[in-house]
Amino acid sequence: MTIDIRLVGPEQHAEFVQPLLTAFGLPVNPEAAQRTQQIEELTHRFAAYEEDKTVGCAGTFSFTMTVPGGEVPTAGLTMVGVVPTRRRRGIMTALLRTHLDQARADKQPVSALWATEPPIYTRFGYGLGSMGCSTSIEGNRARFSPELPRVGSTRIVTEEEALSLLPDVYERARRGQAGMLTRSTSWWKYRTLVDTEKGPSPLCRVVLEIEGRPEAYAIYRFMHRWDSGMIPAGNLQVQEAIGTSSLATRLMWRYLFEIDLVQRVEAVHLPPDHPLLHSLTEPRRLRINQYDAVWVRILDVPAALASRSWGSIDTVVLDITDPLYPSNTGRFRIDGASGLCVRTERPATLRIDIGTLGTLWMGAATVRRLADAGRVEELQEGAIDRADALFRSSRAPWCPAIF
Repeated sequence: MTIDIRLVGPEQHAEFVQPLLTAFGLPVNPEAAQRTQQIEELTHRFAAYEEDKTVGCAGTFSFTMTVPGGEVPTAGLTMVGVVPTRRRRGIMTALLRTHLDQARADKQPVSALWATEPPIYTRFGYGLGSMGCSTSIEGNRARFSPELPRVGSTRIVTEEEALSLLPDVYERARRGQAGMLTRSTSWWKYRTLVDTEKGPSPLCRVVLEIEGRPEAYAIYRFMHRWDSGMIPAGNLQVQEAIGTSSLATRLMWRYLFEIDLVQRVEAVHLPPDHPLLHSLTEPRRLRINQYDAVWVRILDVPAALASRSWGSIDTVVLDITDPLYPSNTGRFRIDGASGLCVRTERPATLRIDIGTLGTLWMGAATVRRLADAGRVEELQEGAIDRADALFRSSRAPWCPAIF
């Protein structure tokens, strides 16, 4: 049977997403489908048809992503799935190539996704763009050193109040954190702030204000329970906690740790260099578990590399290989002084593939670490140290929510 890849509209969203639900064993949820249908970032829906039946799907969220010292238009690959009865027939390959080709046509220099199975996507040139970590700590063991000042005030807000207050805090934080993505009002309304569970433990939204201005927020759920001895043993599940400064972030976490009747505070999506690690007297009690988070695929080497700032005014010449897009293959000179990346005939100082370049470009690993892993080849003595200085960034990249 012939497979036909078609671009479908929002009115066909329920039909479009059905292969994903089937592949992941998820039930049909009309409310969730209706919410997703209204998110303006979802600009492309690619459906794979066998005759008139959808057998695969892939979507694109159009974002702007912060990178070290800048930002770049990004195609967020999402909702990728093929029904189990049509596996190993090239459907996913066709969907991913359609997504990547469309992103290039739309002048989006980068594609990014949260990969359920990373080996699938590394075949298409994706590299590890950021790490995330989960933590779980007893609230009464989370003591700060040095102690935090008693400044600011917190207040719980409604969903409507949160919609007016939280986006500004997020946007101010986003500008200084590589890996964070822009959010539209519809994204906040239908993805971040909506309480999809609506169970006995409602979603709470709290704002920290300093001198009358919101500087941090947290979105969490309190899973209240008592053990057999009638001792409070509830868990606080933090969905998102973001501040505009390190102080505001720590003050927000102090609030979370001090909530009454909570035995354990848990968070799923934190940056690997979160200030809590060096703020608490017992960092081992954070029980940090790291995982690969966002994967990135550079689609336009000069545009992607020119979007970020550089840590030195040196130059390096990269010999890049990209099996999918010949325009990305060859030698490129990065000039830290001008910020430009251009093709060159000069001898290369480092050899690298397109996926590893994505990791390096985002700041997820140093050149030295990637070279130690066999991912970068040094062609000129001292090139690794020079490139490390050039690609230096002060913070690890981080994306606070799955898309």
